[in-house]
This record gives sequence, C-alpha cells and structure tokens, in this order.
Amino acid sequence: GLDRAIGRALPDPLNPFLHTGAVAMTSLVVALVSGVVLLFWYRPSLHLAWTSVADMAKQPWTAGLLRSLHRYSSDFAMFFALVHALRLFFERRFDGARWLAWITGVAVVGATWFVGWTGYWLVWDTRAHAIAAGTARVLDTLPIFADPMGRSFLTDRSLNSLLFFVVFFAHMLV
Repeated sequence: GLDRAIGRALPDPLNPFLHTGAVAMTSLVVALVSGVVLLFWYRPSLHLAWTSVADMAKQPWTAGLLRSLHRYSSDFAMFFALVHALRLFFERRFDGARWLAWITGVAVVGATWFVGWTGYWLVWDTRAHAIAAGTARVLDTLPIFADPMGRSFLTDRSLNSLLFFVVFFAHMLV
C-alpha cells in the first residue's frame, strides 16, 4: 500500500510512515518545548490573550516562528499518533502482551486531543470563542452544572476569567 508507494521514492530510514510512533513522539516533544518557550510572550488572560498572540505575529523570527512551530508540531503529533494507532490496529498488534501499550497509547491520543482542544481556546479569537461556546452547549446537555454554561459565552464580559485560567492550567498540566 502506502508504505510501498513511498518506499519507491524514499529509502526506509527516511520514510515517515514506517516510523510513525517516533515521528509522533518527536513532534510532541517539539510542541512541548516550543510551548514552554512561548510562555515568554503569551499572556494567559481573557483580555490579554489575543493581543499577546497578535504581538507574536509581529516578531516573525522569534515568537512568530515559535508559535508556528508549536502549532504545526502539535498537528504533526496528532496526525502521526492517529496513523500509528490505525497502523497497529490494522496489523492486529494490540492484543496479547501488547494490550497495555495499546490502552495507554489510546489514552495518550485522548490526552493529546484534549491538549489541542484547550490550546485552541488559548488564542481567544473568533474560532476559539466558537469552540468554547460549542463545548458549553455539549456540557449543557449533561446534568452536571446548575446553570447552563452556554450563557457564559454570550459576551466576553459575562465570561469568568477564572474559567480561562482553568483552561490554560489544564492545557499546561496535561
């Protein structure tokens, strides 16, 4: 399939689809390191987040480059983790002695998705607001909160800054 097609163009050591786990982990490490360095420029505040991200774009060789590296390495990590999981699933390499690696791998993919989801919130632009409001609508269907969360996202003034900090904390913690 795809391995053979790429194998005709690239030798095995350079074929990323033969090393999906390693590519995913390397991308995740790049995302982690670049994210920590981005804390020099990013302001985790409801009212300062977008401004700090916009200011990063004004510095294309420092903060702008790091933000791009963070964004695309995160996307690479998720893509290659999913490709890796699919590859192992279709090769039926998930049972027997490998069941624990499979379960923890699925948990890591879930955690990576969660970190990416919270990362979209942290830009706090139009897309982030839509993602936050959509998430609130989903959570409103669950009988968890006394008041509907969806009301919180009608305006920035009605949104509690503590919620934004909790999202930032969850992004950094996981």
